[in-house]
Amino acid sequence: MILHNLRVENFRGMTNVHFNGLAPLSIVVGSNNAGKSTALEAATLLLRPFDPSQWVQVAKHRDIDMNLVDGLWSLFPTDTPLYLEDGPKQTRPLRVSGRVSNAERELTAEAIASLSWDAESDQEVTLDVRATVKADGHEPKRHKMEFRHKSRAEFGTDVFLFRAFTVTPATHRSTSLLVDHLSNAIDDGQKGLAVDLLKRFDEDVVDLDVSTSRGRYAVRVTHKSRGVVDLASFGDGMRRATALALSLARAHGGLLLIDEIETGIHPTILPDILSRLLVAAEEADVQLLATTHSLEAIDGLLAATMDRPDSTVAFYVKKTKDGHVVRRYDQPTLVSHREAGLDLR
Repeated sequence: MILHNLRVENFRGMTNVHFNGLAPLSIVVGSNNAGKSTALEAATLLLRPFDPSQWVQVAKHRDIDMNLVDGLWSLFPTDTPLYLEDGPKQTRPLRVSGRVSNAERELTAEAIASLSWDAESDQEVTLDVRATVKADGHEPKRHKMEFRHKSRAEFGTDVFLFRAFTVTPATHRSTSLLVDHLSNAIDDGQKGLAVDLLKRFDEDVVDLDVSTSRGRYAVRVTHKSRGVVDLASFGDGMRRATALALSLARAHGGLLLIDEIETGIHPTILPDILSRLLVAAEEADVQLLATTHSLEAIDGLLAATMDRPDSTVAFYVKKTKDGHVVRRYDQPTLVSHREAGLDLR
């Protein structure tokens, strides 16, 4: 396991929330706007604090069309609107910590937004994110990432970056995202693992390829019963399984975060799909951190883990006027609560 504990001390609207005792599969349960997705976002930044692309992914997680600077600004715990006509603005610091691998790690970061001009005197907003990472027995490491429209933020190499990938409710519906995942899996030499994992969901899958015919990109599936067909010709379940398999392959030895784990999967087959997902994650040596607000997903997860009670924990998150409440349930406790009719959402 990579992530053993996660403490969201100041991130977005979440303050002083602890997720202690994570498992190979940890699921965060709660109603809408409880902070479930925030926990996933915080975890990815803790694992990849000096990776600009990870900051961009988190900023775009909830709205892919959002302006990047506005999305990044929203990660920080500040009530100051991004209005720069009267000068630069600085956020209050965000802070996320936890036990990563065998060491305690703490990420703190602040951001400064300002107006800048290019050679043609075009005005744009620049956001400087200044991140600091502390780890057991080591001096703090610092890195500055400048986000602006016409330049790339620099990648930091002073802190070890763990593999971490996120599957959102929209991932399997985006051909471009699936093509990107498959292309990277091919480049990393992990396509074979992705195909093997996908066979856990559909044993008739033979291969996956990227097609560029007719000027468009697509994912092609070689299938025993259907031949070579476009992935788009399958239903949501197959597309979701492909997104999960590709992400598992890319995250091998790391952490896969799944927002709304039940998305695209019919309730009647959830136990079977989740059971296959757990086996696939074990094969790829991937820890899972997921969210749900679905009672069917919770029941499906319990059915899938009856023979492995130590593999799963759930964290119930509730937002109150005084902050967030978090309760941890191990698998046996979850089973007894559900048998008693308790709605854990």
